[in-house]
Amino acid sequence: MRHIVEIQNRRWLGSDIFAIEFFLPEINPHPGQFFQIQVSDSLDPFLNRPISIASYNRGKCLLVIKVVGKGTAILSRKNVKEEIIIYGPLGKGIKKIENKKALLLAGGIGVAPLYFLAQQLYKYGIDFSFIYGAKRPQDLVLKSNIIKISPEAIFITEKGGKKKGTVISALREIDVSEYEVGYACGPKEMLKELKSLNLKFPVYAFCEDFLGCGCGLCLGCAIKYYGEYKRICEDGPVFDLKGIEFA
Repeated sequence: MRHIVEIQNRRWLGSDIFAIEFFLPEINPHPGQFFQIQVSDSLDPFLNRPISIASYNRGKCLLVIKVVGKGTAILSRKNVKEEIIIYGPLGKGIKKIENKKALLLAGGIGVAPLYFLAQQLYKYGIDFSFIYGAKRPQDLVLKSNIIKISPEAIFITEKGGKKKGTVISALREIDVSEYEVGYACGPKEMLKELKSLNLKFPVYAFCEDFLGCGCGLCLGCAIKYYGEYKRICEDGPVFDLKGIEFA
């Protein structure tokens, strides 16, 4: 599961969000899975960085990354033709996509794994809607890509833009009776508020956290799920939102 890949493309999508692309033809990832990326040859930073897969098509892999610390800042300075070491794909993603009308709810950088899922829904002709929220209009990355494949897309920002609010406020404004399944990825507060709505259909949360080892050994990403502790990296990162017990 250790791969050395060469960066084929690197571009900025926003002021602090960038994308890198590389070829890795020997894998078959599922939406929700991620890579652990070695960001340095030294011990600083010591831990690898977990990054969700945003797209995979015929061996071409896209990662969308937000600069939040030293490790991701180092990654943002990598150049085309440079090699990086990655481990994965890791975690349990959505292996079987059900033919049910779906509602995708993305908050912030949580758009990355849901964009991968949206491509799969589009590929198999499954109807879905996409609600995507961010702080500012310039933070709505992959917007044009989503518009191309989503039958219905709603974009909302907390500051600026034509439609102001959050993913949850946008959700409250639509009729959800026609949906049969939901998928959500975003900040913990968004997921907690979403759970409190008690929607009539199952919602699967793509949980994101700081994953130390990425393979279930360090137990640093444990969450309580239906009364038992589960590891986001090994048992998830996709869980039924109903069963997550938020702290």
